[in-house]
Amino acid sequence: MSTISLIGKNLRFMIINRIVTLIVSFLIFPYIIMHTGQEIYGVYLTVMTITGYFGLLDFGVMSALTKYVSEYNGKGDLKKVNNIINASFTFYVLIGIIAAILLFFLSKYFTLFFKISIANIDITRNLFIIASVSAIFVWPLSAFRGTIEGLNLWNIEAIINMLVQILNGLSAYAIFSKGYGIIHFFISSQLLTIIGNIAFFVISKKRTGLNLIFPYVNINTFKHIFNFSFFMFLSSLLNLFLFQIHNIIIGSFLSMSKVTIYAVAHNIQNYFRYINSTLGGPPWTVASEMEGRGDIDGQRKLLFKGTKYITAIFIPMVLIVFFFAEPFIKYWMGPGFEESVLPTKIIVLFWVFNGTLEMASGMLSAKGIVKKPLYIHICVAITNIIIGISLIQYIDINAIALGLTISMVFVAFPFLLRLSLNSLQITIREYFDKAIKDNILIYALTVVVSYLTMHLFYPKNLFYAIAEMASIYVLVIAVLCCLIFMKTEEKLEIKQLLGIQI
Repeated sequence: MSTISLIGKNLRFMIINRIVTLIVSFLIFPYIIMHTGQEIYGVYLTVMTITGYFGLLDFGVMSALTKYVSEYNGKGDLKKVNNIINASFTFYVLIGIIAAILLFFLSKYFTLFFKISIANIDITRNLFIIASVSAIFVWPLSAFRGTIEGLNLWNIEAIINMLVQILNGLSAYAIFSKGYGIIHFFISSQLLTIIGNIAFFVISKKRTGLNLIFPYVNINTFKHIFNFSFFMFLSSLLNLFLFQIHNIIIGSFLSMSKVTIYAVAHNIQNYFRYINSTLGGPPWTVASEMEGRGDIDGQRKLLFKGTKYITAIFIPMVLIVFFFAEPFIKYWMGPGFEESVLPTKIIVLFWVFNGTLEMASGMLSAKGIVKKPLYIHICVAITNIIIGISLIQYIDINAIALGLTISMVFVAFPFLLRLSLNSLQITIREYFDKAIKDNILIYALTVVVSYLTMHLFYPKNLFYAIAEMASIYVLVIAVLCCLIFMKTEEKLEIKQLLGIQI
């Protein structure tokens, strides 16, 4: 299978997986609350959130596991693939035990940290105990999810995830309709997660001939993993801090209501982050596999083509939301959120640059370049915070949005792009000519059509706003982009990405 066909297949399955996940979550969310009540569901959500934060104990090992499995698989070195998997599995067993102990501790002393009504104390304790037991299995088995991604089997991961999500939705209906409660649902969902990870183990073993060894103790292998994972962990921690510190700054200098108003802009940019990471996932592991083969020319072509196609899909979304932010927020959130519009527009703008950078950033990780990107992210965080605090008394929450956008556009974008291009010996001019230039007409057309539509056909409600945004996107992408602006060779590649037989 060609590289383009492989990436296309993985992307299609990932997108379907995300859609299925959103639909299931959308359907079961109100159903569960209806049967449990707000406080019990709040307790469940709190336990899930705490369990999620324990993900920081990963220390970036999942990224290293995925990268090195992909890289050594590209070399055909299954012995090193096995070493990386075994080392990661051993590490995750230890982390699973630590997480289980911490969760069990919370099951005994959670009343010191959370205000829970007396009637729900037993339920809360049982949820923490279930999470504790589950951690012993979920953490070690998660190593095989990373293995599947490293083997570029994103389509298989998506299929298993979809089955787990659908079964989770059906189990929610069956459990609550028969009068059972949140405890039974939590047990069911955790069992389904474990079964899904066992499926990843079976497939990983079949594809790699894995000889699972525990405990696996090889200092050189662990050092190799942590030399990469530690910097990835610090970068992730920095990004988490960067986006969470905004709420603290706004709450300290302004008010808690302003935190809620800013949250609208933050959530919209999170949707873009979600989409961007989905598009960039499969190409990243392909680039890692190329790194293993020493295929620098392949990486260069992947950077050019990947950037061109991803931005052709992604940037028009960003531009359309920029122009439609005002009616969309007005109809979506209702009165009282007018102040959310300007920060949304400011934040959305940086995704024009960040979306362009996705492939280049992924290429740095694929090549194992992680120290310098961390230093760049530290500079981004410092710039962001300084601008936000300096201007917040003068321009309100717009200062936070401005700090984020300026730091991303003028610090992250140029320095990360330059670092990536230098690693592949590509000039800025060559990158612009092969990855950016042809898309400028698409962006310009999106701007013109969005502006005219907003002024000539101002949406009457949320349905009209979404319909107009979708119509513009379909017009730009499906018709003009594919039929007019792209060359014959590129149209064939698009068909491969879409899985259309040529």
